[in-house]
Amino acid sequence: KPASDRPYIASDSPIGAKSLDNTYITSPSRQFTSPSKKCVVINTVGVDRPGIVADVTRVVTAKGGNVGESHSQLLGGHFSLMMLVEIASPDIDVLHKQLQTDLEGMSTSCFDAVDPKKVEVCPRIGFAGQFKLSGADNPGIVHKLTSVLARNSLTIGNMKTSHEEAPFGGTELFTMEGRAVAYEPLTSTFDWMKIKEELQELGESLNCDVEFEDVTGSSIQN
Repeated sequence: KPASDRPYIASDSPIGAKSLDNTYITSPSRQFTSPSKKCVVINTVGVDRPGIVADVTRVVTAKGGNVGESHSQLLGGHFSLMMLVEIASPDIDVLHKQLQTDLEGMSTSCFDAVDPKKVEVCPRIGFAGQFKLSGADNPGIVHKLTSVLARNSLTIGNMKTSHEEAPFGGTELFTMEGRAVAYEPLTSTFDWMKIKEELQELGESLNCDVEFEDVTGSSIQN
C-alpha cells in the first residue's frame, strides 16, 4: 500500500525522520554491545581464616567479574590466593578498591593480565625435568639451585619447599622439589645430563642430595 494508506509504524521510518503528523521519530539510546572486558590477576595474601575464598569471590561477583583459573596455597599460618578474573574495564579500579577495603587482614593486589583467549601461540615444552633436593638447610639454598636451572634456560613449572625434623640427631631437614621446563626450540648445546651433573655437584657442596630426572611428555600439574 502507499504510505498514506498504512497505519503509522515506528519501524517504517528511520530514526530522525518525520512521521505523518510532522513530528520527529526518536528512540532512547540502547547498548547493543557489552562493555569491553579485560583480564586481571588478583593476588590475596593474609593470615589464614575460614571464608577467604568466599569473601574474594563475593566481591568479584558483585562487580560482574567472572573467575577463570585460580590457585591457592596454605603457607604456614598464611593463605595465598591468585585468580584470573574477566571484568568490564570501567569496573577494575572499583573492584581493586573494594577488595582492599572489604577483605579484613588481607593484602590484595590487582593488575592487568593477558587474555588467555587471545593467545594465539602456546609454547611447546621441549624438555621437562623433575628435581628434588633434601638435606640440611643452608642460607641461599633455593637461590643456588634455581640459578643453575635459570643458567640452563629452564623455567620453574611448579615448586614446593618444606622443613621437617630429621629422624635422628634432632636437626631440621630442608626439602625442595618441583618441575622445570625448557621450551622449544631447544638450543644445540642443551644437555639435561650435564644439568644433572651440575645440580649434583651443587648438592655435594651443600651436603645435600639432589635428584634430577627427565620427565618430558608428562603433564605439568601446578
